[in-house]
Amino acid sequence: MKGLLRFFSHIPNLLAMAIILLYTLAAIAAPRLAPPQNPENPSPFKVATVDTTTSKHIPLPPQPGLPLGTTPGRLDVFYTLIWGTRSALRFGLTVALTTACIGISIGAVSAYIGGPVNRLTLRITDAFLTFPVIAGAALFRLALYPINQQDSLTPLQSLFSTLEMDPVMLTLILFSWMPYVRIVNAEIVKLEQLAYIQAARSIGAGHLRLILRHLLPNAISPAIVLVGRDIGSMVILQAAFTFIGIGEGSPWGYLLAVGRDWIIGPSASLVQYWWVYLPVTLALIFFGIGWNLLADGLNSALNPRKPHQRLW
Repeated sequence: MKGLLRFFSHIPNLLAMAIILLYTLAAIAAPRLAPPQNPENPSPFKVATVDTTTSKHIPLPPQPGLPLGTTPGRLDVFYTLIWGTRSALRFGLTVALTTACIGISIGAVSAYIGGPVNRLTLRITDAFLTFPVIAGAALFRLALYPINQQDSLTPLQSLFSTLEMDPVMLTLILFSWMPYVRIVNAEIVKLEQLAYIQAARSIGAGHLRLILRHLLPNAISPAIVLVGRDIGSMVILQAAFTFIGIGEGSPWGYLLAVGRDWIIGPSASLVQYWWVYLPVTLALIFFGIGWNLLADGLNSALNPRKPHQRLW
């Protein structure tokens, strides 16, 4: 109860909740806000049908029926902005929660076992930390998908093509669990020295009960904070990989990539074609801000040693 009061007494936390709620409502109401052409299988992109003599390679400004105009190629910016929200939430939550489960499990078990097993686990974790994520994304793309569409698929490529696995998602999951291992491992190593853990052992508590009942609940708070931060950062990374051509899963990143040549228009003005990049950029910025503010608020609420300061 005190944690909830601590959390809701800070204006930044309320702002974080408002931002996240706005994105969530936009994702839920996407079929009404931006009706898809195929309701059974909605696409995050829609080509606007506009009667105009302007070339389709020139972005159209906002107008009735196109609240945020189009990109080159006539992609409806507002439509992709709304449906991209659903894609971003799905991707961010999937990657962050999956990596958290993997990292927390490895960190908790290795810390509990201790000794050479724990030291080896931490060395492997450090090895993964040194590997650049962007190199992993490029490697997965080459390994799982053919460079030329005409090339025959290997058995592994056929499997991942059938499962429709996203190489960027796999990369971020594979190379993002390490901080959770480090955080949970360090917390459990400290907790194992406390009297209540020794008492639980002395009365015959089993290994699973010790980990799930006594250790994890008291060591998981920093990991929860990290999950909140990672949801936003994973979506921004996905958009960045899509923008540079490594991945294709981010509708927001694809919009930025399509319109990159029009960020500075023919007249060398940043505002002439503002709808090509500004709405999507703001969507990414506020998405990251919302989840980072939430993570900061959780850090304050879950840390009993941090002094409580009301901001209103």
